[in-house]
Amino acid sequence: MTRIEITESNWKDYCSIDTVAFSIAQPGAMGEPGGVEIIDAQGQVYHTNYCWDGLPYEYLLAIVPDLGDCKFGVMGHQAPEGWAAVYLGMGNHLTIRTDYYSQFEEEVRNRGIGDPGELYQQWSEIVLKLLGKSDKN
Repeated sequence: MTRIEITESNWKDYCSIDTVAFSIAQPGAMGEPGGVEIIDAQGQVYHTNYCWDGLPYEYLLAIVPDLGDCKFGVMGHQAPEGWAAVYLGMGNHLTIRTDYYSQFEEEVRNRGIGDPGELYQQWSEIVLKLLGKSDKN
């Protein structure tokens, strides 16, 4: 499945995504500051950047409403009810639905992932595997 880029001109097409997990990088984060990756229940991956691509943050909140209830800090974040927060290191955050979280944690343990930087590189692959959408099942 190809990654869909969400832009200022097409964002309205993606306001009803059944989001399973999303990552967000704070503006000063390592990696891609302002980068957002979303995976839906069908395993479709979406990407946008609220810093560099000019997608207004309020448009992003229309696409992932629960993002507005997250509280981000320097070393982690709090997720709203029904979601689990996972720190990916250096200003990068993952929020995953709680109905997938225990399987996610188990896969992280099985892979021996011990630090946030490793998880930053593998989280989307793990979520896609849980959804049966990875070639590494």
